[in-house]
Amino acid sequence: MILQRKVCMMVIAGFSAITLMAQVPYGAKENFHLKIEQENRFCLSAYQQTGLNGTSGTELTLSNGAMVEIAIKQVTFGATFLNEAVSNSGLSKTDLDLGYEYYLSKSLNLQPFAGCEMNENGPGFTMGAKLNKNIELFDFISLGLFVGMRYSSIESIRSIYDNYPSSVSHGYLSGSAGVYFMIYDYRRPTIRRDW
Repeated sequence: MILQRKVCMMVIAGFSAITLMAQVPYGAKENFHLKIEQENRFCLSAYQQTGLNGTSGTELTLSNGAMVEIAIKQVTFGATFLNEAVSNSGLSKTDLDLGYEYYLSKSLNLQPFAGCEMNENGPGFTMGAKLNKNIELFDFISLGLFVGMRYSSIESIRSIYDNYPSSVSHGYLSGSAGVYFMIYDYRRPTIRRDW
């Protein structure tokens, strides 16, 4: 019981210290950020296996990978590199996204985006939105969490059974979640000295 209280007090003290070191002033506007994300994506898609014993159905697949994002003002440019977690697949995807950040509060923003997804079958259109929660650590450095939804209009080959590929139909939905590390610069609000 005493150990639990000590651990709880240490967590509270650590959080308070981090909050004190976060020096971003109220009303500051971001000029630039560089964000590195670890993303886990869950795709729900319909598939149809071609060949002699063709079947169809739906499947849930998991992809994971990394994203690098650069933002100027509130316009974002992102590149995501993903690999499917299915052992017999080996499918890799690359997403190039252009988005815009809408600030809902000082540490929460909504980021709609549109772009292009590419895999072995070629390119396809993709669009969606992410909700980002920023946790300030120090001046100019933050960690964060995000969740998102995405629609992609590209066909993906999942696996090969008896020399017949099992292919996903055009268009699928995916949800994503992950963490990010961000380095940023901001413009301080103008202080009026003529009053």
